[in-house]
Amino acid sequence: MRKVRLGILGAGAMGATHAAAYTTMTDVEVVGIFSRDVEKAREVAALGNVRAVTGARALIEDGEVDAIDICLPSALHPQFAIAALDHGKHVFCETPMALTMDQAEAMRDAARRSGRLLQVGPLMRSIGAYRHLGTAVETGTHGRLLSLSTWRLGSYLRPAAPDHKNH
Repeated sequence: MRKVRLGILGAGAMGATHAAAYTTMTDVEVVGIFSRDVEKAREVAALGNVRAVTGARALIEDGEVDAIDICLPSALHPQFAIAALDHGKHVFCETPMALTMDQAEAMRDAARRSGRLLQVGPLMRSIGAYRHLGTAVETGTHGRLLSLSTWRLGSYLRPAAPDHKNH
């Protein structure tokens, strides 16, 4: 089986985490890391001995790249996801998918047009501190779950954050 050739957009904490995780996967080859800060891109690229790029389009338009992993600020997700899908790439996108429903629907529509996968990473379900909830539901430890409401305050909810959600 051929490896999935992947480009990562974002060299912050999440981009570095994803890059490190991909180094453990035998069926994935990270070919490039994008950051506007070339030093940051180089640091993360060194995790997998891949190229650092300062233009996202270099990865999005690369015919050898199969998929794009978007680890950029939330407000940028739609722009880059749609561009990647329009260039025939599969897309894995960090949460939140978008900051408005219209943006999320535009991303969905781009995936449908392109015939490519758009996957959004539901991070919290795989974190140990929250995994116990799934186990409690599956085992019935506390009875049958009738309802559950949760929330997590991400940076996009802080008024001073560059990706602040206005709605």
